[in-house]
Amino acid sequence: MVLQEMARVMLLSNNVPRNLWAEADNMACYIGNRVFLRPGSRNTSYELWKGRKPNVSYFHTFGSKCYILNDRDQLGKFDAKSDEGIFIGYALNSRAYRVFNLKTRTVMESSNVVNDDTRLKSNDHEEEEILDDDSPLERVMVTPNVGTSNDNNEVTQPITRVSLLDSNEPAPWVRRLHNKEDVIGDVNESVRTRRQIANLISFTCYTSQIEPKKVDEALNDEFWVLAMQEELNQFERNEIWTLVPRPKTTNVIGTKWIFMNKSDEDGNIVWNKARLVAQGYSTRVL
Repeated sequence: MVLQEMARVMLLSNNVPRNLWAEADNMACYIGNRVFLRPGSRNTSYELWKGRKPNVSYFHTFGSKCYILNDRDQLGKFDAKSDEGIFIGYALNSRAYRVFNLKTRTVMESSNVVNDDTRLKSNDHEEEEILDDDSPLERVMVTPNVGTSNDNNEVTQPITRVSLLDSNEPAPWVRRLHNKEDVIGDVNESVRTRRQIANLISFTCYTSQIEPKKVDEALNDEFWVLAMQEELNQFERNEIWTLVPRPKTTNVIGTKWIFMNKSDEDGNIVWNKARLVAQGYSTRVL
């Protein structure tokens, strides 16, 4: 699923502890509802539900360092007033941030948070490891020291690790059965491969999901700037225009930018198209 892929990337790329996987899933869902367009629609899920465009100006980087105001303890004059933490999401019922406090090792919500998006979590902090049941186990064999030494020095034998799985034999396939009640989504829906998911994420990363209404909005989005530049380059390659001095007695026909998102058969946006057209109301047929 796309949300699971997003959560995995956020956890691994930012070195966030694996036991915060649920927070990563919630963060991916929160972003997806406000950024991704619904298949077959030009609106996000948030816009369809609320009737207005979402505000994303307060978004921060998942896994970035943050500082939480310590308003719970009695602090001395020279004690630190904030605790270091990890930003992991947004509160659903209030205008607060969800953070992981590295001092208390707890997830908490607070509006008194200063985020530093330029710094991600350091590898120095402890990470709670969650072992996979399917990972091969290793047996540690210690060879006892049965030899003697003439100079009475101790001889240390190395510890040899022997894997229980033969490297020449392929690992057995394990088929897991899941209850239909535990499956998220339509169980009759066709299976989506990793390549399909990777292509969708690639389109999302390199295309804009929102159509600008004005040129000023497009100029603030790097993807639409590239689309506008491609339209001008297309004019130059096809020799559409020829620059000539403006006649004094002739009215100049104005132009207008039109911005459209192109979708595939599944409704996913794969291309930002910008067109520069003549203003029809200013043309006149002779």
